[in-house]
Amino acid sequence: MTIKQLSLNQRLLLAVSLVLTAFLGLSAFSLNNAFQASADSAQRKQIQNYMYSILIAAKFDDSGFVAMPNDIAEPKFAVPNSGLYAQITSSKDIIWQSKSMLGLSIPLPDYPGATNEHFSTIWLNDNISMLNLAYGIVWENEQGEQFHYTLNIAEDLDIIVQQKAEFQMSLWQWLGGTGLILLIAQAFILRWSLRPLHDVAIDLQAIKTGDRNRLPSDYPKELNQITENINTLLSHEESRRDRYKNSLADLAHSLKTPLAVFRGELENSADLTGLKKLGHEQIDRISDLVNYQLQRASTEGQSSFLAPVSLANIINKILSSLDKVYKAKNIHQQCEIEHDIYIHADEGDMYELLGNLLENAYKYCNSKVTVFMTLQLNLVEIHIDDDGNGIPPHAREDILKRGKRIDTQIEGQGLGLAIASDIITAYQGEIKLENSHLGGAKFIIQIPKY
Repeated sequence: MTIKQLSLNQRLLLAVSLVLTAFLGLSAFSLNNAFQASADSAQRKQIQNYMYSILIAAKFDDSGFVAMPNDIAEPKFAVPNSGLYAQITSSKDIIWQSKSMLGLSIPLPDYPGATNEHFSTIWLNDNISMLNLAYGIVWENEQGEQFHYTLNIAEDLDIIVQQKAEFQMSLWQWLGGTGLILLIAQAFILRWSLRPLHDVAIDLQAIKTGDRNRLPSDYPKELNQITENINTLLSHEESRRDRYKNSLADLAHSLKTPLAVFRGELENSADLTGLKKLGHEQIDRISDLVNYQLQRASTEGQSSFLAPVSLANIINKILSSLDKVYKAKNIHQQCEIEHDIYIHADEGDMYELLGNLLENAYKYCNSKVTVFMTLQLNLVEIHIDDDGNGIPPHAREDILKRGKRIDTQIEGQGLGLAIASDIITAYQGEIKLENSHLGGAKFIIQIPKY
């Protein structure tokens, strides 16, 4: 399995494990170094304290002889092989040794200088490593004669090494146990946190198998936007499927009449000229029906996934084209748009909708067409007026009735208004027909912006 194939839970657990391991490792390294530095510093300070206790107890006479009491403050100096040793030397001569050095000898270091301290690691017999402090002493008698001594305090390093090892072992055990507990806790937290994503996957599979048709709304708020968009997309696709299905059913029903007429004439008519004319009429009608139903089926409908399009740009292009087509009518058109409005829609649908309505106004007007577009909240409203004869009140309801089949359309209206009505319905809008102040018809189109 490659990294790309890892699940989100595995990716997060791996990332957390790496980060936690690195953090605990760096923490252990830092704590161990800090403890070792502290232990070394404490040992050196302790050896200095031993040195001061020896200096306090030592008695120097005028001949340079050093006298030490039998009992020194630190009991380890009196116990053979205790790991703590002391000796005083002058030049290469040993002046005094602690009882703990019975059978041992400390290598004689160089004189460090008066009141100077020098720490070093030395080795005794049996390969025992020691931390040694050499301190330079100058004693001057009443005659002004000076005597130079070196005080050596040595302590077995095995003691501090053992302390460091014990600390390291304890540190790794505690950090290792803590890390393991944190990883287990993190695994449960990740599993619980990512559970909604797993639920989404299960619900999507249920939609795929047909057990449900929408995602529920009880997900965490971070997923609500995603699930709502998925549900919107499902609704959009379901609406498209329904339009395809209904369009095919309507097309099949609408084709029955022209085909039956054509078949009847083929069987009963002997007039080839009349038959040819009738054939062309029915073929044109069938072609119109097919184009109409294809337009209905291909309408995208409302969807926030569509790119926004400029309605002002579309209207201006259509008006420019119609001015050229109906130039002979010398039509005076007036277009008032408050500001450019963008809506999430298919550009082809908007061209089809506005093109049909504007062409209808140009076709039936006498000399004047006005277009007004405004935005009210999230609703785009477009008014298209003409100064023609208008549409009789009794015919308006049939013209704008949704689902009205073309074979029952009012004579002279063609397919344009039916297509426009279907597009408005697909975008969850509304189209109304009123009397225009110009004397003709006024179409009012309302389309949601989103």
